[in-house]
Amino acid sequence: MIMVADNFKWEDLDKDGLTYLLENRKEVFKSYQRMVNTLGHNLDEKTRQLIMLAIQVNSPTPDAIKIIIPKAVRAGATRDEIIDTLILTIPVVGLSTVLKMLPFVLKELENLEEAYQELKKENSTPK
Repeated sequence: MIMVADNFKWEDLDKDGLTYLLENRKEVFKSYQRMVNTLGHNLDEKTRQLIMLAIQVNSPTPDAIKIIIPKAVRAGATRDEIIDTLILTIPVVGLSTVLKMLPFVLKELENLEEAYQELKKENSTPK
């Protein structure tokens, strides 16, 4: 029988959980993604992503927001709809939680807007 301690590596402590799963247990993450993608199939994609964002606001880490916001934008969500989604969570998660997460959301939106402007510039430049 292999003990957990036998496979323990100190360098794994520096990795976040997602990195660990992707490197060592891809099947777990793939199964999770398949399951999530089947949820809420009666909703349009924009609504699904905005709901997922609202749920993640109470998460202890903003990492999921970096995944959900681009999906919401691709599904047609506007900056104001994304911010309104956060605001709607205030009665449930509290103002302090929303205020803590808002900078992460705004930063992710800014990153997407910059990437979009850069892509637009590249596509408009004659080759």
